[in-house]
Amino acid sequence: MKLSSILLSTLSALSLSQTVASTPLTFELKKGQDECFYTLTSDIDCDITYYFSVQDAPKNDYEIGYKIYGPANHQQPIIERSNERQGEWEFLGDDKGEYKFCFEGGKHGDKIVDFEIKYDCKQNNDARSKNREERKKLRNLREVKTDAEDLQTTLDDSIDKIERQLHMLESNMNYYLTRNSRNHLTVKSTESRIGWFSMYGILLVVGMSAAQILVLQWFFKQSRKNSV
Repeated sequence: MKLSSILLSTLSALSLSQTVASTPLTFELKKGQDECFYTLTSDIDCDITYYFSVQDAPKNDYEIGYKIYGPANHQQPIIERSNERQGEWEFLGDDKGEYKFCFEGGKHGDKIVDFEIKYDCKQNNDARSKNREERKKLRNLREVKTDAEDLQTTLDDSIDKIERQLHMLESNMNYYLTRNSRNHLTVKSTESRIGWFSMYGILLVVGMSAAQILVLQWFFKQSRKNSV
């Protein structure tokens, strides 16, 4: 494990707040090797957000693969993606504990990657959370499970999964809406500045032209006086 991996995990563990905002980390992904990073959540049902972007790669091979492992099983990934250059995603961490993010090195050379992890463990009192807790309580009250109850449990688990996915989709949509609004304001501000700079440029050109004309007129007047 490299120092960067240890540092990121330590910062997550020592944080006293429920929300961890980590500083973006830049690391070198070696050819044919895997680089893993860790974050330690302080509670269940945490919203975990991660961002990565390949900044430099040989032969224009900017695509990488990565896997995310949950606390319950560090052998079976909960998320696995390949052939991606950059991304910013959010998922719900059901379990409390250590989550592992592993990036896979390519075959063509070393790559420079920017990476950031942060999580938010605020407990939501919305209808989704209340419904999930009620279903968990009902399952715990059942002592003997029949086939129908097993089917009900499977349906409850499927509903929980769908709700988590919808929650993730809603969070991602809100994020992209906010980012789109911010980018739109940036574009409008840039357009306004371009307009003002254009006006300043025109006024500067007109002013310099007028100054040159006045200087030339003064020069010719002085020349005529000297010739007389």
